[in-house]
Amino acid sequence: MANWVEAEAAVSEEARSFRKAVHAAGIFPRNGPDLTARSWGHHKSGITFAAQHKLPKLPLPSLESSCRKYLEALKPLQSASEHKASIEAVENFLHQEGPILQAQLEEYNKTHANYFEHFCYEAFLSDESLSPSALAATEIMLPLTYQAISCTFKEDPSPSRNDQITRAASLVRSTLAFSVAIREDRLPPDEIRGTALCMNQYWWLFGVSRIPGDDGGRIRLDPDARHIIVMCRGQIYRLYVLEESSGQIIDEHDLLLNLQYIVSDANSIPIQDNSKTAIGLLTTENQKVWSGCRTVLVHEGLKNGQNFGIIDSSLFVLCLDDNSPQKKSDICKNMVCGFNVVENGVQVGTCMNRWYDKLAVIVCRNGAAGLNFEHTCTDGAVDMRMACEIYQGSISQSDHAISNNNVPSSKSAVALQPAGQPSTRAIPAKVQKLEWDIPPEIYDALHFAETRLVDRIQQHQLETLNLRDYGKASIKSMGFSPDAFFQVTLHAAYYRLYGRVRNGFEPVQTRQYLHGRTDVVRTTTPEAASFARIFSDEKAHTAAKIEAMHHAANAHVAISKECAKGFSHHRHLYVLHQMWKRRHAFLEAARWELAEVGGHINFNRKQPPTIFTDPGWARLGTTTLMASNVDNHYLDYVGFGPPAEDGFTIVYYIRQDHMAITVCSRNGEAKRFIDAINQTFQEIKSMVKSV
Repeated sequence: MANWVEAEAAVSEEARSFRKAVHAAGIFPRNGPDLTARSWGHHKSGITFAAQHKLPKLPLPSLESSCRKYLEALKPLQSASEHKASIEAVENFLHQEGPILQAQLEEYNKTHANYFEHFCYEAFLSDESLSPSALAATEIMLPLTYQAISCTFKEDPSPSRNDQITRAASLVRSTLAFSVAIREDRLPPDEIRGTALCMNQYWWLFGVSRIPGDDGGRIRLDPDARHIIVMCRGQIYRLYVLEESSGQIIDEHDLLLNLQYIVSDANSIPIQDNSKTAIGLLTTENQKVWSGCRTVLVHEGLKNGQNFGIIDSSLFVLCLDDNSPQKKSDICKNMVCGFNVVENGVQVGTCMNRWYDKLAVIVCRNGAAGLNFEHTCTDGAVDMRMACEIYQGSISQSDHAISNNNVPSSKSAVALQPAGQPSTRAIPAKVQKLEWDIPPEIYDALHFAETRLVDRIQQHQLETLNLRDYGKASIKSMGFSPDAFFQVTLHAAYYRLYGRVRNGFEPVQTRQYLHGRTDVVRTTTPEAASFARIFSDEKAHTAAKIEAMHHAANAHVAISKECAKGFSHHRHLYVLHQMWKRRHAFLEAARWELAEVGGHINFNRKQPPTIFTDPGWARLGTTTLMASNVDNHYLDYVGFGPPAEDGFTIVYYIRQDHMAITVCSRNGEAKRFIDAINQTFQEIKSMVKSV
């Protein structure tokens, strides 16, 4: 095994004190998956997790390196006097609390697979991350917690299979095949250019649920789940889809009959009664509110607690939506948050047909379909591979291959039983509608949850753009990296529209390391800021603009490579900040005397280290342009909520002959910004052609 499990005998006094504090408190990590719920062992012939023990650890950067990179990232966003103040704050940190916190983190790192992993779960689940899951994209200082991400599938190439029930059945069976392949350790592992990637996140895709709590959420996993939850018009049903002894997937004919029954039953309920029992609305609430409502429901009746157990332990949720969006932007928005539709004062929109604490497959009445991901345990690359394989499996009855930079080049093991053929053992129809005992205060809570959700939906604007005259081939012919070209163009478009340089954010995966998640590329480099300004300068020569763009793109490529290796400052400094805050929690919980803890920090003082109180820390932790490349072959659009009141999320993919872009904001500016992006791309193309 890796040598990270071997603890050194000689460690600093501060590090030993921290280890003692953590052990005695018993409260860290407070949240996150229970790693005992699964075994790292795998089948002798298994392949999915076979390389886990060979993966290296995520490197822990030096304190000096991270502080230097932090200041470099801040410089384009500050005035000279502001930057001078930030330098002084960092210098104080380096000579006071910083080395002690670093020593404690080094000690922590010796006994953990990945120093960032549980702090990442904390960022999503702790009581500091209490924003609702629907449309959430809340940054907790440096890392990002955006709980709900969605994607839309292309249409099924067979028109006859695009009705709601048929398409839902094919997507469910394909999703089940993917989950069974993971469970049986036969899903081919991911790799990038021959380098194996960590597969840990795949285990946390199915049978997983986020459970709310007053002090933050928890993650629960049922590795033996064999049922799914089906939601229709806010009503909730359990449907068994895997045979208990053999794991055989439900026959397509049986599944079609069961889904048709569910739709008919949900449609038989008077429309004014649906929203009154749409318990899923509560999952859009603040965690503390949702936790309180859940406790009230559990105490109200035995079957309520049983219902939560059924939902939490299900493989995933299937949402059968009672709408038929036509525009690409409307389809994408439906997958992100659903629609607000009020008839005679009653909510009848698809916004009430969700359970945001779990993975959801969503299918509209016209067959438009997609996924909504609960994002605590998985990141975009894993989610996108799953989505692509689910789509491909739903339209193909044989093994298939998917190949791009984020998914394996080998053939997938996700093979479905041919449609129309009987299963080895047909599964009896097992549908159970979940009935609830709802006290008066929960009826009120449902009403308030719906009104608050509608308010958030109304604040958000989502727009899409498909650029047919841009693609990997054309961008490379100009001498640019496609991703870098896109990122620096965003800054030029934003500056053209608002006349300001703002903070940018691009996630990059670090799954070449054990339990790797993502790190952050702060895309507002000095070169990107310079290009944004010169591009809008009418007096600047075209050659100077092109040269500035090349410098900006090259800088982006360089910093992206550095971050992908795990040497960014963002996660590192965030963890140090959280360790400082956790030290106070340990002291308060155990009522320790300061002398027992040791070290040279004054624990009584309320102010954290100067680096964390300097305005630069908050500025770098506030993202305006959050842009993510979701390279794939089978999806239409991907979207999630913006990170700040005046911010934008930009999700894009770049294929050989075109690119697709989704922009989401809650400041009403998404349409203007996506138009500015389009205009900037066209101007750059004309600019390059002119020289």
